Amino acid sequence: MEKDSYKLLLNYSFHLLGRKNYSEAEISRKFFQRGKKLKLSGLDIAVKKVIKRLQELQYLDDSRILSDYFEYRLKSRPVGKFLFLHEMHRRGIPFEQAKQAWEKRDIDEEPLALQLLESRKRQWKKEKMPPVLRKKKAIQLLTSRGFSPDTIWGLIDSLSVEVDKI
Repeated sequence: MEKDSYKLLLNYSFHLLGRKNYSEAEISRKFFQRGKKLKLSGLDIAVKKVIKRLQELQYLDDSRILSDYFEYRLKSRPVGKFLFLHEMHRRGIPFEQAKQAWEKRDIDEEPLALQLLESRKRQWKKEKMPPVLRKKKAIQLLTSRGFSPDTIWGLIDSLSVEVDKI
């Protein structure tokens, strides 16, 4: 019966990983949910075996998730360090590993925040908002995207001379 659990979970993992990269913690959670739903026997052992096999096949790699995040996601949807760490924690990647990955790349939040503000600039100009409201919107946006208060206020102070830049 354990062999059936292993096969079912392995097939399920190929189905999942064909759509999205999962961290080890995420896929483990999915396996336990699926195993309880199907009432599989020997679930703990089968999950460990499947995870080990997926790592051997290099389908499951938390460090690859981190590097892909920096390579692709951060460029298309800029976020600050706080939101990055939160998203990695939610995905089950250890805090220290995520923090080291961020610091290793020596990412400066200010250009990311500027890129984000530039993307919203046209929309805010269309709405013909007063400068005070634009400043408030900019602060809310940067805060919601996990930028540090130092970055936000430094950027807002430097741009407040020319409020039309926001």
